[in-house]
Amino acid sequence: MDLNRLWQNVQEELKISVSQTTYRGMLAQTTLQDFKKNIATVGCPNSYLRDLIETRYYSLIKEVLDHQTKEKNSLVFTIDSQTTSKKNNSLGPLFKKPTAKNQDKKPNPEFGLLPNYNFDTFVVGSSNNFAHAAAQAIVKNPGQTYNPFFVWGGVGVGKTHLTHAIGNAIAQNNKNFKVLYVSAETFTNELVEALQKKTITKFKDKYRKCDCLLVDDIQFIAGKEYSQEEFFHTFNALYLSGRQVVLTSDRKPEEIPKVEDRLISRFMGGLTVDIQPPDYEMRLAILKQKAQEKNFSLPEEAAAFLAEAVESNIRELEGALFRLIIKAQSNNVPIDLEFTQNLFGSLKRKVKKTTPKTVLSQTAKHFSFKTKDLCGKSRKSELVTARHVAIYLLRKDLDLPLMKIGELIGGRDHTSIMYAIEKIEREYSNNQGLRSDINKIRNNFQS
Repeated sequence: MDLNRLWQNVQEELKISVSQTTYRGMLAQTTLQDFKKNIATVGCPNSYLRDLIETRYYSLIKEVLDHQTKEKNSLVFTIDSQTTSKKNNSLGPLFKKPTAKNQDKKPNPEFGLLPNYNFDTFVVGSSNNFAHAAAQAIVKNPGQTYNPFFVWGGVGVGKTHLTHAIGNAIAQNNKNFKVLYVSAETFTNELVEALQKKTITKFKDKYRKCDCLLVDDIQFIAGKEYSQEEFFHTFNALYLSGRQVVLTSDRKPEEIPKVEDRLISRFMGGLTVDIQPPDYEMRLAILKQKAQEKNFSLPEEAAAFLAEAVESNIRELEGALFRLIIKAQSNNVPIDLEFTQNLFGSLKRKVKKTTPKTVLSQTAKHFSFKTKDLCGKSRKSELVTARHVAIYLLRKDLDLPLMKIGELIGGRDHTSIMYAIEKIEREYSNNQGLRSDINKIRNNFQS
């Protein structure tokens, strides 16, 4: 098997699945070092990128690799020593030598927590100060204050970081506590495996006997009846015995489709808080924090320009910083304002407010329809798909209320809007063509 050709094909799929900044700053830096017995060894230029890519993009990379090979595979992430040594030879003043304090730590294998995601590295600003304060209160008195704690917000605003920080602090303050962090997808997969292997008792013990359970992206249990049933009993067992439950989602509890009412009521039984995208001051602070964590020398003027140019979310901001660092490495030049402007100047010029009208017109144009067709009554399959994509983008990119979206799309009720959003979400991860369509439409918003 030609590893270079295989990884080139994987990269082409990844390129249309994530933003340009994320691809260039992270995924484009990976290599396929080995591939034997359906285990792919993915090389990364440094330990920080390795941990970020493994944490955030394992499922996506695996899905693309499975698609390319027509087989089920697993991934192992490592540091590409060849790439690293080449880059280290041309670093010049760009990097300072890492100190022992700043060496990357490994995730706790028992708790599933990332030690680097703690309160010391969590930047607090106007968009997340209430969530941060509530999290601190939970750490002081787990299970008694704000239980359950439900955090919601868009992609890349810091929900996962805050969740890990809570778990790490509780584990540190309570040495005998069993803290468990999982994604909702992991919970479901382990449940299915337990049923297949007849180890359901072991599964229940794992989740119901912990002192603090942190579940990321709880919206992914939507439509999975048995997972909801098991999670309902798990939640009750923990809550009734005074143990802490922390949940995150990309939307409010009451807006998660296809989740039983009894679960929704329990999600809302404690404290529900949202985290908004960071403002300019917070973006600037995040850039400085990330640069300091990795001992990057980032001039004030370059940081200020980058904070103004990238307005979307924290992940995009990190991706832009990595792209800046890697570009400077490859060119063997120091980072300054001029270099940053040349790299991201076009991005800054493109930044403008996306309106509902833009979303509707660009979606209609992409699918070769008129805007009025999206809002009409036709049920032609191609038109319905375009309409559902427009609804998805109005919700995800503009965060419009369901009722408002219904008004924009020809006066449809909120249940129809929720159905469209849920349908696109379900298909997004498995349908390469749909992902490509959505990314192309998003790119046209600012053109």
